[in-house]
Amino acid sequence: MIRVAYLCEFPSVNGGENSLLSFLQSAQSHVQPVFLCPGSGLLAERLNAAGIERHVFCLTGDSGQRKSAQQISSELLQLIARIDVDLVHANSLSMSRILGRIASGLSCPTIGHIRDILKVSGKVVSDLGNLDLCLCVSDATRNCYLEQGLSKAKVVTLYNGISLPSLRGQLNPGSKEVREHLGIPPTSLVIGGVGQIGLRKGWDVLLDAVERLVVRHHESLDIHVVLAGVRHSQKKESIEFESKLRNRANVGRLKGRVHLVGYWSPIYQFLQEIDFLAHPAHQEPLGRVLLEAAVSSVPVVATDVGGTREIFGEHGAVLVPDGDVNSMAAALLDLIQNQAAASERAASTQEFVKRRFAVDVHQQQLLQHYGLLCAGKDNV
Repeated sequence: MIRVAYLCEFPSVNGGENSLLSFLQSAQSHVQPVFLCPGSGLLAERLNAAGIERHVFCLTGDSGQRKSAQQISSELLQLIARIDVDLVHANSLSMSRILGRIASGLSCPTIGHIRDILKVSGKVVSDLGNLDLCLCVSDATRNCYLEQGLSKAKVVTLYNGISLPSLRGQLNPGSKEVREHLGIPPTSLVIGGVGQIGLRKGWDVLLDAVERLVVRHHESLDIHVVLAGVRHSQKKESIEFESKLRNRANVGRLKGRVHLVGYWSPIYQFLQEIDFLAHPAHQEPLGRVLLEAAVSSVPVVATDVGGTREIFGEHGAVLVPDGDVNSMAAALLDLIQNQAAASERAASTQEFVKRRFAVDVHQQQLLQHYGLLCAGKDNV
């Protein structure tokens, strides 16, 4: 069994953390995980419940201010030396960069998991290049960093694995918990959205599109939008973005039609109760909720960005240009007016996604990377 330290920056549990926890659940007999992460929050709670070893590692001090790069590096080096692991796996781009800064001072292999498509500096590329391997969640993500100078020898694509949860049999297929909680009539159409409340997710584009439909088809369309997610960013622009979304839910043409429900669990229950999933993100390396919707046979309309086409191919979802309100509105109207065809397309997509993004395939590939790196380090 290989002992792996996982570096996580935030106390929350989002797509990257869920993907990692899903892998660990399937690889219990192969990996002994040790988490280096903030000491409180949902992630810590999930780790405690699973009985997973964890050690407190934070990028900020008691005052809430970020520590210096030198202090972060020093603390991380000391912590990794103390816990004695076979490999260190950073679970995000930012943590991969931090790990790259200290990689030369470690006696074990290092892996960075890149789950973001971003324009980065030459220094970031240099830090990532110090790692033994970088895992990218899609070809689109891999190509982004290759184009910015990361060596082909250091970066591979590793798709996230997805499966229906073991508790699905306990879910009630006829449940209307979301509708009942929000007072939405059972005959209304519900467009769901899942993801952080932030500018990158493009929720304003979705609301613009729905408002356009409401104006044009007011009498014939009874539609509601339910957004499941929270805002993590404390930047002024993010706070203002959330405020504007909430304001549109309370006044104007969308009053009573938009519902921000915060973190919702289990997400499969949420997906069972909506009619369509809308994903208007401006960038999306490989949206976990898109995989979850696909294996749940939920019709999807999404922006054609990042790795989304790698999930759905040409026909698995309705893909629209980024930021195009008219195209988003037209796609939603098409789903509403052709629900039988949308359901058939979603059902056929389910089998494709189950094969391409199977948990056992993801597990086998990641364990293979672990084994090769550890064997290589032993032979040095």
